[in-house]
Amino acid sequence: MIKLKIERSIELYKQALEIIPGASQTISKRAEAFVPGGFPIFLERGKGSHVWDLDGNEYIDYIMCLGPITLGYGYPAINEAIKNHLEYGTILSLPHRLEVEAAQAIIECVPCAEMVRFFKTGAEATAAAVRVARAYTGREKIASYGYHGWLDVWAALVSGRMGRGVPDVLKELVIPFNYNDFESEKSLENVLKIHKDEIACIVMNPIDYWEPPKEDYLKWVRDLADRYDVILVFDEIVTGFRLALGGAQEYFGVVPDLACFAKGMSSGMPISALTGKKEIMKIMRDLQISSTYGGEILSLAAVVAAIKEYKEKKVQDYLWKQGSKLMEGLNKVAREVDIKADWVGFPPISMFRFLYENQETNTYMLSLFLHECALRGILFRRGGPVYVSFSHTEEDIETTVKSSLEALQAVKETYEKKGIQSKIKNLNLSLIG
Repeated sequence: MIKLKIERSIELYKQALEIIPGASQTISKRAEAFVPGGFPIFLERGKGSHVWDLDGNEYIDYIMCLGPITLGYGYPAINEAIKNHLEYGTILSLPHRLEVEAAQAIIECVPCAEMVRFFKTGAEATAAAVRVARAYTGREKIASYGYHGWLDVWAALVSGRMGRGVPDVLKELVIPFNYNDFESEKSLENVLKIHKDEIACIVMNPIDYWEPPKEDYLKWVRDLADRYDVILVFDEIVTGFRLALGGAQEYFGVVPDLACFAKGMSSGMPISALTGKKEIMKIMRDLQISSTYGGEILSLAAVVAAIKEYKEKKVQDYLWKQGSKLMEGLNKVAREVDIKADWVGFPPISMFRFLYENQETNTYMLSLFLHECALRGILFRRGGPVYVSFSHTEEDIETTVKSSLEALQAVKETYEKKGIQSKIKNLNLSLIG
């Protein structure tokens, strides 16, 4: 039986558990988010579309740091932009010219962008959007769809143990609505009717990762925002600079009032932005929204360099092309193996799932698939998104499809022998032990 050699990682993991809550700074990177004992735990370096773990194993990566790595790891143009400024200071006592250059680069790409403010994380940008909308409208409630970060304004929607520590009073201010829903009680229109003259803004991911918007859904949302005099905010942390250069708003032709960007904006450097109409954005001048590190120079340089690459090399077209090849290839091998699994969604950000009647079975099959792919040098995130980068080559795609065929065959064989649960539990025990 092939075994993934991660002994050094396991030893470091045991140490990390003692000194870092969850052994990671990011929930989605924790060992339990993948296959504990059957998946790499620590990565040491990356180059292009490939990464190497602490134990020296090499993988083709489709997690891509949860989405920021649009161009590739260690991409020359980004590295060069950083090196050009590194020896002169990473942050200075007054604003740097790159704050203006990076803002202008975004304004030239993003349909809604007339002004720009920079932050470090997507959660900061979305929280700032809410603050601005509340100040502009004089209202307090938010209609929300999707994940927008961990800050209290959003964690108010989280239930159970993960939602502890958030004041209950905040839960009355954030009202969730269903995507692609035109008429149920949880539709956006119904939320706006019930809370008429109370909603400051609609904050939404412009896509559902699993399916495209129904005909004219986003235009309908735009019309509702205008009809109820509510600010429309697109959370483009994931879709920005990926679905199109100008994000989902460019791709679908629906322009929000405000939009939040991060991840692909700099192809990996830690920076985010709130953009939008000048009439609304200019109120930030008189609001307590400030960040010491918002003007950090290396990340701003990366923004300018990344957008230049996107434009000159038509990167987003490439993401669609390679993503389509990958989706088609993976769906083809799933049919060949005769296993109930599919890859769906948008090619630059596809999703995958197993489709058996028992949901627990699907969960175990996903775990085993991730493990079998890792054994063959391929890293996927549980269910996706599957992030394709500008560095994923034809050979990468071909290797991934071939390895996934073998992985799916192994999953099906284990499923038919009714051995999936025991195999996954044994892998988990190997990490605990």
